[in-house]
Amino acid sequence: MLNAGLEQRVESRTADLERANAEIQRFVQIISHDLRAPLVSIVGFTGELQESLGSLRWLVDRSGNGADDSELQEARTAVTELLPEAIGYIRASTDKMERLIGAVLKLAREGRRPLKVESIDLKEIVTGAAGAIQHQLSEADGKVDIEMDVATIQSDRFSIEMIVGNLLDNAVKYREQDRPLRIEVRTRAIADDRIEIEIADNGRGIAERDQARVFDLFKRSGTPDRPGDGIGLAYVLAVLHNLGGNISLTSELGRGTSFRLTMPRALRATENLAA
Repeated sequence: MLNAGLEQRVESRTADLERANAEIQRFVQIISHDLRAPLVSIVGFTGELQESLGSLRWLVDRSGNGADDSELQEARTAVTELLPEAIGYIRASTDKMERLIGAVLKLAREGRRPLKVESIDLKEIVTGAAGAIQHQLSEADGKVDIEMDVATIQSDRFSIEMIVGNLLDNAVKYREQDRPLRIEVRTRAIADDRIEIEIADNGRGIAERDQARVFDLFKRSGTPDRPGDGIGLAYVLAVLHNLGGNISLTSELGRGTSFRLTMPRALRATENLAA
């Protein structure tokens, strides 16, 4: 009877997950088609406006100086300043919308991507990620210290590379400008055959009021004086969930941030935990 009850609960849970996945796929279809279609139209018509603007400017220029003609001066201001500025704002907004749509689709696809489990040298992953940002590290007089109590895990290489790369990029992007950047990457074994990866920096830190939302999609902390759309940490969280992991942080404004990632030390080859 206990086994039968367990099977019923598993079947019910599986059906719930299938319905949830179907709803997610429907949402992705809406984003990829129904939102992108008008966006393509906006981009196209903006290009036509840009071309027409050249003809208008030519016509205004042919009308002479007209220093005492206020209407002509307004027309000249419109074609040389106001309309180009407006078109620039439209294009910047459509570019941002395209990036945001792409980010949502990327998150949705990550949950469906089959995991390829293999033996991974964590020091090799971290060293490679640090090498990819070596130019920015040099500019910040930066250094990455690596301490590996757990050197090898069984997991999905692409996922681990994306996670580490995103967090190191963030450490460089949000560094404190008046001191050399220091990043520490440590690993250790924890309970239930899991590992913890800690990536800590001495950057500008995250205010306490922002710490609960930095993993939300399109949310950013502090002054928005760095490029980005608030996608990186949301992506890290989604990828970690796909590996059966999680992430937390501790931070002090002006002193730095420490991200702690936990995940299975050995991911099963058949496991895709976000599916």
